[in-house]
Amino acid sequence: MNNSKVEYKPKLPRVKKTYAFHADVAELIETHKYENRGRELDFVSQAIRNYCAEIDGEKSLDVLCDRIYKIVSAEVDSQTSRMVHMLFKIAVEMAIQNHMLAAGYVDLTDREMKNIRYKCLDEVRKSHGFILFEKALAAEKSAGE
Repeated sequence: MNNSKVEYKPKLPRVKKTYAFHADVAELIETHKYENRGRELDFVSQAIRNYCAEIDGEKSLDVLCDRIYKIVSAEVDSQTSRMVHMLFKIAVEMAIQNHMLAAGYVDLTDREMKNIRYKCLDEVRKSHGFILFEKALAAEKSAGE
């Protein structure tokens, strides 16, 4: 005896419609209806369900893509604005430091200024832009001794 349960689907009401297909479509139905136990009606019904789901999915996908684009675009704009504001504040602080330092080093020659610039450039590269004031002060004190 076979103990496997047979699942019965309730019969749905049917609406009778008559369609005429082009010869190439009729041939596709004939060659592919084996996918639904060889029943043409089941095959055509499933094909229509799949096609309608695809159409609905594409519409949903278009809406979803538009929403995602707007959300990501707004977030990028917000972060860009924030970064620009932060960079402006850093530039102001740098300008203050530059003017304070320039007031103390008015007597530097052009050659000495270039050496300082190259030294700073090298230090920024090596530290990936993270320079502590205390380290710079200690380096200058040791260079002056």
